[in-house]
Amino acid sequence: MRRHTNKAGSPIEEAEVLILGAGLAGLSAATMIGASAIVLERSHRPGGLVRTECFNGYWFDHVIHLLYFPDVFTEQRVKNLVGPDLEPCPPAAWVECSAGTARFPLQLHLATLDSQTVVDCLLDLIDVSFTSHKSKPKNFEEVLLRTFGQTMCDIFFFPYNRKVWKRPLSSLAASGFQWNIAPPELAQVLRGALNRQSVTASYNSAGWYPRPPRGAEMRGMEVLSRRLAANVANLRLQHTVKAIDLEKKVVMVRCKSGLKRFRFAHSCIATLPLPEIVARCWPVPKHLSEACARLRHNRVISAAFSIHGPRPVNRGHWRYYADESLSFTRLIYLHEFDPDCAPQEGWPLLAEVTEPAESPLSPRREVLDRIQADISRVGALPSGCRIIDAHLLVIDPAYVVFSPDDETVVEQAHAFLLAHGIIPVGRYGRWEYSSMGQVMRDGFSLGERISSEIRGLKSAVPQVAEIPADNDESRPNAQP
Repeated sequence: MRRHTNKAGSPIEEAEVLILGAGLAGLSAATMIGASAIVLERSHRPGGLVRTECFNGYWFDHVIHLLYFPDVFTEQRVKNLVGPDLEPCPPAAWVECSAGTARFPLQLHLATLDSQTVVDCLLDLIDVSFTSHKSKPKNFEEVLLRTFGQTMCDIFFFPYNRKVWKRPLSSLAASGFQWNIAPPELAQVLRGALNRQSVTASYNSAGWYPRPPRGAEMRGMEVLSRRLAANVANLRLQHTVKAIDLEKKVVMVRCKSGLKRFRFAHSCIATLPLPEIVARCWPVPKHLSEACARLRHNRVISAAFSIHGPRPVNRGHWRYYADESLSFTRLIYLHEFDPDCAPQEGWPLLAEVTEPAESPLSPRREVLDRIQADISRVGALPSGCRIIDAHLLVIDPAYVVFSPDDETVVEQAHAFLLAHGIIPVGRYGRWEYSSMGQVMRDGFSLGERISSEIRGLKSAVPQVAEIPADNDESRPNAQP
């Protein structure tokens, strides 16, 4: 790292690589690049969305995550970082819908629903499975309908997704964010419809979650963020990116001491949300900046309830709720992930609510009161349990929203940024729907490639032999 002062007297710190954002993507890339990278993070601690809060001994992830490994390299690297604290956690999830309760995924566990609904689900699925379509689905609603059939859509997939996206499903793109939607195998559906005891693993059954020893300083998925951050050579917290001069390759940052400037020689890895990256860059074509400003997303409000009383059993790790009159999309039982995430006489409950980010944030007290009433309404609190504390965690952005024209805008934005040495990475930099494992895989891969390029450039620079002088300046430690 080098520092120099420009003509105006403002110090500029130089680095081969700047990484904007210390979420999983930025941290993963930084662990591979090493001392050649500076990571700039606006928060007072790293992790991005993968953070965990503790309220009087009750631990809550901002949004619940399980870790799934997309490849052997990512798995081995993460396990080496986290060590024995990372344990298998195959999820048990349930679906509450108008036809009853079923294990998740619903389409593979129909037997516990009412019998007429099971028949209708099977008939509709058979119909869509053997119907050929001459054209691709026009929107997300059609994707769901062609994948699961009308009945399953009516009892769960339509109402649940309306709650998640808070927009007409016909207004959402047919591709881009439903990476976990695949046509079910008819044989598996039939087995799950005929046998109430049948349990079929979902696409993401091989989950992992940190379980450090009791009394550890940190619990929850932030354990992963902290272990990654501990392997980053140069992490600057409370550094907020204000502007990016594309021509000079200079990033303006506000920190406690005031404004700072950083120049990157090789590249700038940007994990900020794509619209924010483009908005902070200069110069940018007007049509591109306006198009990126129109990209939409949803925020998630996580209501964290500390509960005193006996822990519920057989509730699963979480439950999805299709009822659109309920405020939350799912309830999450964190003691199932880590038994030590609360005092033994209590347990933490997390309720997730989604809102369009363009809408005003709902008043805190109003949100908590409604969620608490809905929790009682669905009978989520066992006898003898009472809520002793409640907090709201706002995650913004949380879900990228895809409209039919957004793919072209995102592709144009990526091409423009890459042409100027800005590499968008991560869920929000890429503006996509991706898992933690995918994000880390991409970060590791990108960091490895950039590190290799930097080594190659340095080895290609010819070494000029210096003629020793008969004075102290010829000594290795002499200062100019």
